Amino acid sequence: MSTPVHTAAAPDGSSRRDGRPALVAGALDALVVAGWFAVAGLIGAFVWWKVTTLPKLQKSGNAATHSPEELVKQVGIDGWFFVIAAVGGLLSGVLLLAWRRRDPLLMVVLVVLGGGLASWLMVHVGLSLGPGKEQTALRGLPDGGEVPMRLKLYAPGITWLWSITAALGSLVYVWVLAKPHEDRT
Repeated sequence: MSTPVHTAAAPDGSSRRDGRPALVAGALDALVVAGWFAVAGLIGAFVWWKVTTLPKLQKSGNAATHSPEELVKQVGIDGWFFVIAAVGGLLSGVLLLAWRRRDPLLMVVLVVLGGGLASWLMVHVGLSLGPGKEQTALRGLPDGGEVPMRLKLYAPGITWLWSITAALGSLVYVWVLAKPHEDRT
């Protein structure tokens, strides 16, 4: 005759010995966050492509030059990326933590990683949406001809901004917006 094994039930009704419900819930959270940031990165790339005024290079002999006004537009490429990533990261952090609040620590980690995914997608999709390589386009032009520069980052450090602002947004939710005795289901 065997003796029954008693296990304590966790607050969500699952057994503490069986880690599968928590693992399944964590995997579902990871899928939700990955999907969210994949869509956010694609939308961000499209918006970045639409709002950015690309600087133009002018062919001058065997060289390419641009005026100081065009240099300002080149800085604008990074500026628009900064704005889109900051807004997207903050909103994503707050909204995802408000929506998926079962395990806040896991969600903060997932949101930071998801911000990296969104940033990567925004950079690569934005590059593919923009014009092709300048050197190739300039070859066929006469002197004085102009081509738009590529939609690429010139300050690559701002690619971290999606993750940083997403973490900030999620921490704002956890520390400021969440009610102390909120049901975490």
